[in-house]
Amino acid sequence: KQGCENMPAACLAARGTCRTWRATCGRGHFIGLGTQALRHCSTDKGSTNSNPKSGIYHAWSACTSAERRQLVVLSVSGAVLNLGFGVIIPALPALSQQLGFGASGVGLLLAVPGLARVLTNLPAGALVDRIGHVPAMVVGELAAAIGVIATAFCDSLMIMLPFRFLGGCGGALAAAGSAAYLAQMTEREHLRPFRGTIVGAQGGMVAAAYVIGPAIGGVLTELYGAQAAWSAVGGLIAACAGAYATLPEVSPIVGTPSSDSRLGVVHLSRKAASEWRVLLKDSNQQALCIGTFAVSLNYAATVTVLPMQAFHTFGVTAGGLGALFSAGSIVGILIGPLAGTLSDRTGRVPLVPASVFACSLGCFGVAFAGQWECFVAAYMLWSVGEAVLAPVLIAYAQDIAPKRNVGSAMALSRQSGDLMFFLAPPLLGILYDACPGQAAMALTAVLTALGGISFRSMA
Repeated sequence: KQGCENMPAACLAARGTCRTWRATCGRGHFIGLGTQALRHCSTDKGSTNSNPKSGIYHAWSACTSAERRQLVVLSVSGAVLNLGFGVIIPALPALSQQLGFGASGVGLLLAVPGLARVLTNLPAGALVDRIGHVPAMVVGELAAAIGVIATAFCDSLMIMLPFRFLGGCGGALAAAGSAAYLAQMTEREHLRPFRGTIVGAQGGMVAAAYVIGPAIGGVLTELYGAQAAWSAVGGLIAACAGAYATLPEVSPIVGTPSSDSRLGVVHLSRKAASEWRVLLKDSNQQALCIGTFAVSLNYAATVTVLPMQAFHTFGVTAGGLGALFSAGSIVGILIGPLAGTLSDRTGRVPLVPASVFACSLGCFGVAFAGQWECFVAAYMLWSVGEAVLAPVLIAYAQDIAPKRNVGSAMALSRQSGDLMFFLAPPLLGILYDACPGQAAMALTAVLTALGGISFRSMA
């Protein structure tokens, strides 16, 4: 059956006595197997963890000293990169005012890297499988650093946009490498039971970076100007490239090119497209794409519609919105690691629909809240749903990624989110302008709930 080519003998021996066999075998296991067989089945994507020990402490104890260093580099670098994104946000209005390109120019500065990621994810995943994780991370981050620093010193929008595109391409390549690196690393037998915990802890660090980043960016911009803030971010990204360069490869590169192999963009894109077509035949990959669409749609609604809803309905100032978003990020710091640990115990699949429906209910509450207290409560519920959903989906993507094409598989999951985050903000904004009020949020809530139903039927 599909997905079972690597099934160990313990699982294969039990197939004949299995009471229920999934027709597509998307998760690669047999229902009714003993816990010992399930524990050793590397393709069991939805099983629970029979190991009673879980949590960050036990995950850390299970790592060797070399693995701890690898995880620290990956986690700190990921947090620093997201810190950099938070730093440049307060600098955007100042840069806009300085160069005179207005709100539409700010929108382009944010949209172009998203477009670059959508166009680059396809070949980036295949390139990671071809050249290795570490080279992809280093080259990608250096390209992103050049893009950010060059943007800081450009004197017109038209010159900035190509460098923003370069930064987006570099970010896509680096993200493909780091995601595949972590997936390969946590595939080791002693770390796989803690995969959700590790991903959740990283999610908590990223949420903390989003709390701190805007404050740092605001101070840097006020004291030294927008160029200083953007240059600082470029320096941080370059430092991450240096940290990645110290990492060893986690596994042999199964896609190492032969003497007649080509690394051209067209060739890599065709190869990746072929791999994606195969991956998308798996119902679990389809479910993952739907889940990623849902969480990215909610992120888009959070940054696009929620500020306008809060302002027009309750007259909330920029300071109030900042406090609201910081509170949501704090929820992510607290909930993310717990969600990862829980997914190690209960499995990923049961948590996804529950967290999706929490997002949907929170979104409905934000849309129809008549009092500020109800609005805040609904947003907190929404934040809880997003804080659970994000790390669980990342761990699920790592669970179902084929070992020979980890880079392509992880790039496919990111493509879903990048595509949605590229398309949803302008579409939701247009809908809000055409129908001010609850329509945009209500549509997001309905689509999110449908996504949860679809995920449960496929995964």
